[in-house]
Amino acid sequence: MTHQGTGQGRRGSTGSGRKGPDDARSAQAASAGLWLRLFLAALLGGVLTSGLVLPWKVLALVLSVLALASGVVALVKAISAKLPRLVVLATALGLAAALFLAAGTGASVLLWPVTQNYEDCMSRALTLHAQKECEEGLRNLDGFGR
Repeated sequence: MTHQGTGQGRRGSTGSGRKGPDDARSAQAASAGLWLRLFLAALLGGVLTSGLVLPWKVLALVLSVLALASGVVALVKAISAKLPRLVVLATALGLAAALFLAAGTGASVLLWPVTQNYEDCMSRALTLHAQKECEEGLRNLDGFGR
């Protein structure tokens, strides 16, 4: 005869609701992995969109700031989940890259008129001399307050 409904046939099962240390560690690693994937996707998106012309550089700035934020969370979670040192090191290096990307695209967006003049000039430049003049205008901040 079976013991249906009494729960006597379920002794030793893991349905007690308590998580063991392995379950908690795997949950931390899964959470860190999710944040690491978000960080990588945002950083890759920021790098790919940073070469676009000006209105789209704002997207690169947003993605690089998202990469910075998610990278910090991912780094903290990777350290707390005791992931391998290579993962922690790669995340830290990726954070440095995201910081440089955010600074570069932020400068381009903040200097909108200068960047706009440079991009317009480079789109019309057919010779090396014309490209050098465009670069010289960028160095002199042509279009900024003039």
